[in-house]
Parts: sequence; structure tokens; C-alpha cells
Amino acid sequence: MTEQVENKRFYDVIFVVVNIGKASRVLEEAKKCGITGGTILHGSGTVSSALLRTIGFYEVKKEILFMVCARDKTQPTVEHISSLFHFELPNRGILFTSPISHLLGTHGERLHMDEKDPHPNSGHEVFFTLVAGGLGDDVVEAAAEAGARGGTLFHGTGAFADKCRKVFGIELDNGKDIIMNLVTSEVALAVETAIVDQMQLDVPGNGFLFSFDAENVRGVR
Repeated sequence: MTEQVENKRFYDVIFVVVNIGKASRVLEEAKKCGITGGTILHGSGTVSSALLRTIGFYEVKKEILFMVCARDKTQPTVEHISSLFHFELPNRGILFTSPISHLLGTHGERLHMDEKDPHPNSGHEVFFTLVAGGLGDDVVEAAAEAGARGGTLFHGTGAFADKCRKVFGIELDNGKDIIMNLVTSEVALAVETAIVDQMQLDVPGNGFLFSFDAENVRGVR
């Protein structure tokens, strides 16, 4: 059995949300900066165009790419990807990063992040909300009314043995919706409150929500 080597370096996870078919290209470019791999998930993003919504188009297929990288590679990777994919332009995608506290299983390394990790204060926060399948749109609407601009929805299915069907008190044998909302710090509390109230997340079994700081944000206007 391979031993995990203690590693004192700091790490980030880079999140990139792009239109369907683009994530693999982003990953190829990230590898040129030293990123060794990533994970791509499929989801749906809400449409911001009033015209498209009027004629019935409420979502567009999206891919979200997760990549873990050493802190010294984060900024060069962000700048390289952003310069090629032009997230400053409308509808090109979004990118953000967040420091991670534990890393295990990557190249035989084990990371325990020091509490003095010097990452800067962030002006954005990202929310992940898990609710019963079919309720994701309600989360998106609640967040939008509180000031969030759009969101990305993923569909998940539990894959647990009968004796392990519950996580945080939620049965995972049925389909679940997972919603990601990237918001500014100014509206973060309002968005959190709106989602919790609308989805009654204070009632056991209705779902759960967690959030963390988002740094190096690109593509959000």
C-alpha cells in the first residue's frame, strides 16, 4: 500500500463553467500550465436573455470543470485560460478558484492546510444547494429574487447500499438536483436566507446548502 507523503504546499481548486463541449478544451490548455487532470460534469445554466426566455428557452447546456492545482500554478493557469477563452465577454463562461483544506489521493500526497493559509479575502461566494429532484428551478428562482444572477443545475443520483442511503439525513436513492450559485459578497446573506426559507432547509430531510469563498473570479458581470 502506497503511503501518502505529507505536503506543506497550499492548493486551490479551479472551477470553470462553459457551454457544452468546451470543458475538454479548457482542460487541455490548463495542462500546458502544469495541471495534471480534472473532472467534467454536465448541467444546465439559466438563460439571462429576456427575449430567449419569452420564446421558451430557459436554460442552456453547460459543463463544469474541476481542477486541483498547487497554489503557485493557480494564477498562471487562470490568466492563461482567461486570455484564450475571453470570459470577459458575455456568455463565454465563468471561472473562479477556492483554497482547499485537505487533499488526499493525488500523486501520493496528503495535504493538511495550515490555518495561516494566506489566501486573500474574497468578494464573491459560491453556494451549492442539494434538494429533491425537480426542485432545482425553485432554488434558482429564490436565489435570483435575492440578487443572484443565474445559476448552474446538475442532476445527481444516489449510489449507496441500502444501509447507507442517507447522507445528512437525506435519502439519496432518488434523483437529486444540485444547484451552484456564484454571487457577490454583498448579496450572499440575502441569497442564503432566500434559499433556506423557500426550500425550508431548516426542516430535516428537505436538503442542505453549503458555501465557500470564490477568488480569481472571471466572467461575472
